[in-house]
Amino acid sequence: MRKYSLLIALVVIASIFTGYLLYSNFNTKQRENQQSQSQKTATNDISASDNNTNDVGNSSNDSNNDNGSKQDENSVSENRNGDLINQIVSLAKEGKVINCDFVTGKTTIDDIEKVYGNPDKQEYISSAKGTYTTFTKKDLVFGFNKGMQVFETRSFDPRLQAISRSEIENVLGKAPYKATVSGTPNQTVLGYTMNSDYKLEFVISDTTNLVDHVNVLYPAATVNSMADDPGRKW
Repeated sequence: MRKYSLLIALVVIASIFTGYLLYSNFNTKQRENQQSQSQKTATNDISASDNNTNDVGNSSNDSNNDNGSKQDENSVSENRNGDLINQIVSLAKEGKVINCDFVTGKTTIDDIEKVYGNPDKQEYISSAKGTYTTFTKKDLVFGFNKGMQVFETRSFDPRLQAISRSEIENVLGKAPYKATVSGTPNQTVLGYTMNSDYKLEFVISDTTNLVDHVNVLYPAATVNSMADDPGRKW
């Protein structure tokens, strides 16, 4: 009887010990799994943070690149307009505008009509001392006196309309002549003397501060000695 009791006690002790070992192993594995999961979470958080940092850096670089591109475009535009202004001045000294080979002061309106055909519009403007004829498709207007001599050529070439007032003054300095023309919108005229024969005017929209058109004037052809009219200065 005692033998059976001792055997039962040993079995119970063995069962308890085995259960303890199993429980201990289970807890150990569970802790290892939790640690592994924590490490994975931390790694993912670090990776996400790095990606966010890269995104911010890339966004900043994109912004800097955009600003740099705009500055480059503005610089190219200013250089191009500066060259165009110098070209306008060079031609004006010869009595010409950029899109016309006719020389102001040395051409009659008949000469022009032989090449361009009939004008789209023609009107006498007393304050300007002559008749003005418009060739819309050519972006040109010519002013001529009673002897049919052209004393003024106006160019409305689209290239001119990208030039700003500040660009003109940066290249040519402050204009010695300035006037305001009432209209819709009002316009400002900046006048520069080219030489003893010709004067150049930039007519600028007060709304946009951009050139509307340019005029090359030959004042001598506006003089009317018979009427004691000294003609136009500008």
